[in-house]
Amino acid sequence: RAPAYDAVDRVQKVYISQGRLRNIWNYDEFPITIYGLDTWNPLMDFPGLKEHAQELELADHLLFDGLSRTTYGPILQYLETHENLETELNYRKVKIIDEIKVGISFNTDGNLYLSYANFYRLFPQRDAGNVDLGLVKLKPGYDPVEVRKALADFLGKEVQVKTYAELLNSEIAFLRENAPLDFIFGMGAAVGFFIGFVVVYQILYTEVVNHLPQFATMKAMGFDDWYLMKIVITQALLLSVLGYFPGFMLALWLYDVATTAIQMQFSMTWYRGIGVFLATVFMCSLSALIAIQKARTADPADVF
Repeated sequence: RAPAYDAVDRVQKVYISQGRLRNIWNYDEFPITIYGLDTWNPLMDFPGLKEHAQELELADHLLFDGLSRTTYGPILQYLETHENLETELNYRKVKIIDEIKVGISFNTDGNLYLSYANFYRLFPQRDAGNVDLGLVKLKPGYDPVEVRKALADFLGKEVQVKTYAELLNSEIAFLRENAPLDFIFGMGAAVGFFIGFVVVYQILYTEVVNHLPQFATMKAMGFDDWYLMKIVITQALLLSVLGYFPGFMLALWLYDVATTAIQMQFSMTWYRGIGVFLATVFMCSLSALIAIQKARTADPADVF
């Protein structure tokens, strides 16, 4: 019914299911996610999918996700020297004709991409009307939020209508509720912030105590507390900058190590990098404000 709505340009269905792919090298079977798509003109961005559209129309031909885990065997190396790889998927003989790089997630170790017809062959008991994901492309000039509300009323309770942003947020919320990784990473960041705060505070406090006579002399000469505070905050900013950039480079290396170790893509974003830098500056500045209290309360007469 969605294409009948004026704002809708095109609607496309996506089938998603689970299967078991045989590793032909050790004959073990491992679960894998299977996508049934419109391979000629997909609304989802799968790099390299359209180039294989004609081949994917052949019976039992499919594409393998090149970023899948290695538990399925050295498929990529095999495809470099062979035209295709014959294996079994749900006890059905299939041919992997090539690989495209999309990426896995916490819910799946690998992905396969095939046409609608091959999906029906693989799951003959599946009702063609049982669509897992419907993609809606709007005509130019229409607001997605307003169209979502209208389509929700138009289609009723039969489906859930979400914008792209709402779908992402719902997936993030699902992972946060069902996987502890978000809590672990958040707790790690909080502990790192606290430890960094204590270390910087100890450094700055020791620096202030060691130079307490100099600070007292400056106060006796007429410099106010704000001037002394600027000196310590400047030191804190220098510590934040000098500590951040080596840590940033180390984080990039750890991202690469983690990507190789668990075969899941980790990437450093500008948003994350800038956010951590601002948090580092705030942490060091807060340490400086507490450390300077010793110098502010120092009486020049007591010091000398």
